[in-house]
Amino acid sequence: MLNLLTAERIKLFRSKKLWIVLSILSLLPIYQVANSRLAVHYGTKLSQAIDTVINGATGILMMEKNALTVLLVMSAFISFFIGEEFQHGTIRNALSLGRSRTHYYLSKLATASLLTLVGVTLLTALGMIGYSVVFGFGEAAGIRNYVSFAVQSFCTLTLLILANVSIYVMISFLTKSSSISLIWSFLYTIGTGFGAGIFQHTEHFKMVTFWFTETFLFYFNFAAPADIARFPEMVWVSLITIVLTTAVGIFFFKKTDIK
Repeated sequence: MLNLLTAERIKLFRSKKLWIVLSILSLLPIYQVANSRLAVHYGTKLSQAIDTVINGATGILMMEKNALTVLLVMSAFISFFIGEEFQHGTIRNALSLGRSRTHYYLSKLATASLLTLVGVTLLTALGMIGYSVVFGFGEAAGIRNYVSFAVQSFCTLTLLILANVSIYVMISFLTKSSSISLIWSFLYTIGTGFGAGIFQHTEHFKMVTFWFTETFLFYFNFAAPADIARFPEMVWVSLITIVLTTAVGIFFFKKTDIK
């Protein structure tokens, strides 16, 4: 497993895909700070409930503000990162050396998860710094213990994002193709994200939407007390999603005929 992770690290650092992902997630907060500053200059008043991030304190919610972008970027990266292994046949090199398929799957999941963690940390840090410089650090309205809120919200948002990463990894191993994986990952993200808003208006399917992490990412305000109280629920949904998708992905990967 350690050898597989080392090999993944070497391949990743030599790949342009890594630097493209980090560049996008680094430039995004800079653009949004500039855009917010321009909006205020022309008379717009920033509202936390609408704009999500309005100062340095609420910068901890950069993942929520950019949830869709982060998910689409990571789904694209994972689709090519894993799909190319099947298409180029390089997956056979590791398996022919007697590497366990379970370890191979987990090494891909761990690599994608670590890159996601680095990316969202960079996104959040740059967002907090940028908004603090332009709008001041300020405060998160209604939050008394900011440090506790910041830690809880960052960890919860990260887990929600990682739950989707595990789904994208599973889809990539099931489809075994970059293009097909990309299509299904996009359809899943858009479908569960915007579809949840429709089902929330129905009596019988409303509770089902809360098993999709996009419901929390797209429709909740992580600075609102009522939604903060649901952090434990979000954590459980994320963990269950990661465990189930990983189990399903490994199960079908073991049955896959590698040609």
